Amino acid sequence: MKIWAKTIVEEKITRDLLYEYESIANENEFVATLQEICGQMDIPTPVATYVNFNHFVLFNNTRFKPRDFVESVDFDLFDIEAVPEKKTKNKQ
Repeated sequence: MKIWAKTIVEEKITRDLLYEYESIANENEFVATLQEICGQMDIPTPVATYVNFNHFVLFNNTRFKPRDFVESVDFDLFDIEAVPEKKTKNKQ
């Protein structure tokens, strides 16, 4: 599975990353995946709550605003979205 992570300033994508992961079964795996994504994007990791995890599981995305970060950030929004895998048909 893949996650598309992006930082947004004034409705424009300033950074993005397509990150592959196995699965996210619980809140701890969600936070660990989020830390890995933020490390690769060279941005601080936001404070993730159960609400963020729940939105990701139910709606396949969640968003973080600058107030969700302990450090100051240079973007208006950090958005992560699960990218569904396309099913391929085997032709025989």
